[in-house]
Amino acid sequence: MNLSIHDNLLISYEVQCDARTITLRTKSPAGDEPTKFVNVVFVGVEGYRLENDAFGNIIFGLDTISAEEFLAEYRSEIAESYSSAGSPGPWAANSESALAHLQRQGTQGFILSSSYGLSGWVLAHDASIFLVENLPSANR
Repeated sequence: MNLSIHDNLLISYEVQCDARTITLRTKSPAGDEPTKFVNVVFVGVEGYRLENDAFGNIIFGLDTISAEEFLAEYRSEIAESYSSAGSPGPWAANSESALAHLQRQGTQGFILSSSYGLSGWVLAHDASIFLVENLPSANR
């Protein structure tokens, strides 16, 4: 089964700082098919920026890019964030060594786009997308 989160509704997201994980909880849109609950779990998180939460977010897609492509696109944003808040981490202090650090960690860029609401990026070692079975009704 090839799982997709395209057009899924974002139910919630959780950042676990100590574990360096981020979980996106989604559900498929209403339609003729039964509702499917699909989670995305990012592990080995090196940094992230999620913004524009509309409290009713519709995901368009999640794309994976290399650390090199990521830094080419977001280097100035990372430098500014590190300068003002120390985020995403000490590796961001030096843009020349940032790529080497991310590559050593096996880090990839994950770009979250939306049709409505939340979008952004996550720098992480890996992301897994999986179907959630027997989800308690309180979490639906």
